[in-house]
Amino acid sequence: MNENELLSKENTENDKTPEEIDGMPMEFHQFTQQAMHFMMRSETAEHPLVKHLTPEHITQTIKNDDKKDLRKFWLTIILAVFALVILGFVVLVFREQPDILIPVLTLLFGSGLGFGGGYGIGKSKRG
Repeated sequence: MNENELLSKENTENDKTPEEIDGMPMEFHQFTQQAMHFMMRSETAEHPLVKHLTPEHITQTIKNDDKKDLRKFWLTIILAVFALVILGFVVLVFREQPDILIPVLTLLFGSGLGFGGGYGIGKSKRG
């Protein structure tokens, strides 16, 4: 094939309608063009507050997030200590009565594991 034949073949392929090229209806091509136009336009949209955002704002956000993590850590520690104190109190009070101690410990451990498991599952679903 010479160069003129190749060029004429390219021109005839470019002159084809979208239906002739891939067998899709013209409405499909119009829809995809509109969707692409919408996506390209929405990517360039910028929130008005972005213009006012400064490095100090980002630094403050990071500091606030660190404080929040520290509060969550201490809350977890306090809850664990509280649970141990209650467990120690129950064992201390009922140590002479094993027929009461075993069901109470079973209740406490079962409730604690159920609460902890439910909290963990709920937290993992929230993200």
